[in-house]
Amino acid sequence: MELCAGQCRYLLCIYQLEHDRKRIRCVDIANDLGVTRPSVSKMMKCMVRMELVEPDYCEAVRLTAKGREIAETFNADYDLTYAFFRKILRLSKAEAKDHAFLFLSAFPGSTVKKLGDVTGRSLERVKSHPVEKK
Repeated sequence: MELCAGQCRYLLCIYQLEHDRKRIRCVDIANDLGVTRPSVSKMMKCMVRMELVEPDYCEAVRLTAKGREIAETFNADYDLTYAFFRKILRLSKAEAKDHAFLFLSAFPGSTVKKLGDVTGRSLERVKSHPVEKK
């Protein structure tokens, strides 16, 4: 299933909030993402149609089994991609986060795996050959 960058962002937000809280409300998502509650409501309607979020999101936001499965894969891919932008390209945290979401929404999982392989090898080289300070 292909998701746009915004849908990826919301899905990962919900997935991560599930680990911190027993109950997730739309206002929690709005605060975490820095968006308005009407924006969250609109996205929740879209995610219900995609069968990623349970329909009773007004009471509490819960991922469906399908949503959780996609979120778990996406979370692992996000970690790899974020590491590339943050540690290899040395972007700021906010820039690395934004670029990671855009990358994940534009490229297939096989590309993410290759990026993870390159990132791992690059990080190992950096650790074994530290830069000399003058």
